Amino acid sequence: MTKDDALAELDALGTEQNRKVYRRHGVGGAQFGVSYMNLRKLAKRIGRDHALARDLWASGNHDARVLATLVADPNTADGDTLDAWAADLDSYPLTDAFSEYAARTRWA
Repeated sequence: MTKDDALAELDALGTEQNRKVYRRHGVGGAQFGVSYMNLRKLAKRIGRDHALARDLWASGNHDARVLATLVADPNTADGDTLDAWAADLDSYPLTDAFSEYAARTRWA
């Protein structure tokens, strides 16, 4: 799956209701409003894809970044990427997703 394919799918899965809930939880900026259930289903279909994870994170979109933490390969993680991603954390939902990923890496 390409970044554009993933972003299109996230866009189709997003809802205004979820965007409203995420905004109440401090998520600002670009977001599609995809439920975590749908994010996990999509991540399962994609499997591990570290290159895609980097591209999704670079998009700056909240849902894409959460998906990035779900498809990134913890065995391929490097300290520079973890530091860069940590510097981008701007809400507790994204911080939670990132910390779950980071905990599975050798850098934990």
